Amino acid sequence: MGAYAIAAIIAIVIYMAFSLAVGLGLGYKKEVVSTSRGYFIGTGTQNFILFFTTVATWFSTGLYQGVVGSLYKNGIGWIGISTWQLLVVSCMGVFGPRFWKLSKSHNFVTPAQLVSDYYQSKGFKLIIAVGMLAFCIPSMMAQIRGVSWAINAITDNAISFNMAIVIVAIIVGIYVYFGGFNSQAWVDTAQGLLFIVVLWGCLFIVAGVNGGWTESWRRLAESAPDVLFYKDTSQYWSWRRYISFFFIQGLGGFFAPYVWQRTYAAKSSRDCRKLAGYMGAFFCFAVCLPVVFCGLNMHVAMPAMENPENGLVTFMAEYAPGWAIFVSLGILAAGMSTISSILVTCSSILAVDIGETIRPDAGDDKVRQWGRMLVLAILLIGVVMSFMTIQTIEILINLTLAGFAQMVIPVLGIFVFKRMTKAGACAGYLAGLVVSALGTITWNNPLGFMGGAWGFLANIVICIAVSAVTKPVSEEHRAAFLAPLKTPDQD
Repeated sequence: MGAYAIAAIIAIVIYMAFSLAVGLGLGYKKEVVSTSRGYFIGTGTQNFILFFTTVATWFSTGLYQGVVGSLYKNGIGWIGISTWQLLVVSCMGVFGPRFWKLSKSHNFVTPAQLVSDYYQSKGFKLIIAVGMLAFCIPSMMAQIRGVSWAINAITDNAISFNMAIVIVAIIVGIYVYFGGFNSQAWVDTAQGLLFIVVLWGCLFIVAGVNGGWTESWRRLAESAPDVLFYKDTSQYWSWRRYISFFFIQGLGGFFAPYVWQRTYAAKSSRDCRKLAGYMGAFFCFAVCLPVVFCGLNMHVAMPAMENPENGLVTFMAEYAPGWAIFVSLGILAAGMSTISSILVTCSSILAVDIGETIRPDAGDDKVRQWGRMLVLAILLIGVVMSFMTIQTIEILINLTLAGFAQMVIPVLGIFVFKRMTKAGACAGYLAGLVVSALGTITWNNPLGFMGGAWGFLANIVICIAVSAVTKPVSEEHRAAFLAPLKTPDQD
């Protein structure tokens, strides 16, 4: 084993120990995890922690790998990563305070609780729960694989891929099992700060190798001008793909359950609005700027990279080997934060949406106990799936945000379109999931629009058609459900 691999292993051990210290030290609060609500969403998270747990949850290993690779291969089109995130934060500002008030008044812990309580349908609650789980678990598996690949690569196979999977699962499982949301949020904060610092370090290194910021852009314009312009409609980033990508990624990014639940976790409704305000500028400049710069400007020094998905690691290993270790730690931070968020979310969905539906007489202690046990069960499922390479799982991962985006229609029925019915919302949601899958898997994005966009259109059409011939929610129930929204925003 070489000195470089030994240094990488030491760095990984320190990082893992630090994560446990934060999760079980700063993050663990016995009084918080003594209730199921506290275990799943905390008891009011301070703004700084809420901000960074949302940031860390949002950005996964794909930030370092898939996004950089797409920029390198397909050019500036992926600048859409900054624009669709503005749609996400807009949704946070519009829906976040409303979700918080309803959660606080009606004691909601999961997204399905809010929607099903309005439509008065346990069946719809189970459908939403199953739909969200179907997309969450494969996504968690992808993060485990991405993190494990990073560990395996940076240690030069001294830690095998399979062993890395086990190590990651054990570390994340320990602090999530004991501390729930609060421990996870504190670790997320440390991880979020780490992967931002690493990204900016990469920007300065790439710029330095290329002769400076201005010189790097000049040389890029000479050597690879195509990556600086949108291609025509026959290329990857056609206007059809971009429009559908914008809406599906933006809506799915906010309505993902592990992001939605962050609105419940805030201290007040105003904190949700503040969170949206901070995050727009942060995502565009603190996150997207270094990612876009590196993805494009690596062309200057490495114009024929064989595997651009791993471009940051490849580039740093060539020009700044020491920093390559920190890039791998950044991948660990990005992936582990998303894994832990999905773990808490999935355990809440199973324990609350499904467990309480089957066992309505279960007490709060029992639900909290279920949540802890389910954290281990879900993590085990994710680990087993990570050992496998199944095409179906990869397809589900591609459909993740398209599936989450379908929730916007029943939510609009709660706040805007009072003529929407339980049957219409449920039928539209199911149609959206089915057509999104068919449009992606079987029909291969018809007419250039992504399958999720066709699912969204089917959702709207079916919901309108069914709602037109079925009975809407009563005015009395609607008024009682939405009554908390009339209270002033809280500081």
